[in-house]
Amino acid sequence: MKRLAPLALLFGLVLSACGSAPGQLSGTRVSIGVAVDDSKSTETATKTITPATDTAPQKVSWTITSGSGVTFTFMTRPGSDAVYLTGYRILKETITTAAGTTVHENMSDVNKMDLYLTSGYTCTARTALTSCPTSGSDTAPANGIPAQHAIYLEGGLGGLARATDGDVSQVTSVEFYGISSNGQPVAVRADGVVSTGLRLGDE
Repeated sequence: MKRLAPLALLFGLVLSACGSAPGQLSGTRVSIGVAVDDSKSTETATKTITPATDTAPQKVSWTITSGSGVTFTFMTRPGSDAVYLTGYRILKETITTAAGTTVHENMSDVNKMDLYLTSGYTCTARTALTSCPTSGSDTAPANGIPAQHAIYLEGGLGGLARATDGDVSQVTSVEFYGISSNGQPVAVRADGVVSTGLRLGDE
């Protein structure tokens, strides 16, 4: 994983703390960590120049190669309720090219997803889709089972690298949302997610 962004999920409130697990508030029953792997979130635009000949002018062509997306890995912490993540929204994008920086904020697009996070308990009956009964004889607090979701945040950056004939970088803030197994609204925010568009090939 390239970066770990631990987050606490509270009823109606999101707390974040880089490098350490945040504490819990009285009455809170949901706590989730999220790791972000953006190392393969790169689209490339490769420029090919075919020299002119006696019968044809110089030709410039581009090939856009897709990236592999950003992988978000979620896991409940010991004692947490189970969680259903049902969607995500992009809160902010900062795009930088040779011409300057553009910031898009308060973006309203809502994207659906369906990801179940087991509760923060272990037992013999636990699976990726089945949490432990809190009153089970062999139930004990433990990290939940990791679950992943990929988003292709680099989509379009190869085309922008082509249009600007140079490298492009994008830094994104994403908020995931859903509901806990006890009916609490849940929000998880991941900031500083980096995607790139690389300009390769002939000059």
